[in-house]
Amino acid sequence: MIRWLWFSCLFLVGASAETVYVRPVADTALLEAFPTNNFGGQRWFNAGTTQTFLKNHGLIRFDIAAALPANARILSATLTVEVVGQPIDGYNIQNFRLHRVLRDWAEGTNNGAPPVLGSPAETNECNWTHRFAFTAETWAAPGGSNGVDYASEHSVDTYVYDTLLSPYKFGPAAAMTADLQQWLEHPETNFGWMLIAEHEEINFTARRFASREDPVLGPVLAINFVVQPLLKIDISSGTIRLQFLAEANQAYAIEHCDGLTCNPWLVLTNFPAEPTSYTPIATDTSVSPQRYYRVKLE
Repeated sequence: MIRWLWFSCLFLVGASAETVYVRPVADTALLEAFPTNNFGGQRWFNAGTTQTFLKNHGLIRFDIAAALPANARILSATLTVEVVGQPIDGYNIQNFRLHRVLRDWAEGTNNGAPPVLGSPAETNECNWTHRFAFTAETWAAPGGSNGVDYASEHSVDTYVYDTLLSPYKFGPAAAMTADLQQWLEHPETNFGWMLIAEHEEINFTARRFASREDPVLGPVLAINFVVQPLLKIDISSGTIRLQFLAEANQAYAIEHCDGLTCNPWLVLTNFPAEPTSYTPIATDTSVSPQRYYRVKLE
């Protein structure tokens, strides 16, 4: 008995975009001044360099797979954050960058007394030295190592001034969108972003950013996406019939692969751009025990 499988197409045709607003599932800070403390329960997280040249890194993670349908294609995204604190003796303007985190970490629940100091990290809570305190899971370097704990290239950036000019927006940016699409398709790789000042050698750039514990000012990620239509497949007398809705003035190709790890995918049929929308139809008579299909923009 021949078993036929198929893969959803990789883009949207014939439907309008939607926007979803997502709040973090975890956010916290790593403070060089308090290397063994955890700050996961605070109403803000820190990033930037203090007046005494001590560094702070922020961590933030969103559950993309829970927020979007599995067959969504992300078009763009914008992260809005509120600055709720800055150095009391003045501040320097700084460009802040979001870097994709490459290894897992745990937010923790500590806010301390007073909360600016956090409190000693408990087992499996992150701090300046550890991704999971009291385990062997350290950061490759205190505060995170470039290229090991977080991606060397930043995904998006924005200049941050003072609290009066809040809120601040990160994005849209192509690399930011790519991060989110990857996290949607491969949730096991979603360790969020690390917020780092571009020039950590400059002091007075430290800022407090409202965290998810702040129900009013906490971060909000707006994701603009489309739901990808499934490629319709019918099988009759050993012939596979494939069709989808094609947009006007856009060329397409139907590709196939006999395994999900196939590289490259092979072209079954090309469809040139047409002046109006239409429903292309392609056929296949393969006797492979299984085959996957996808539609690709040309």
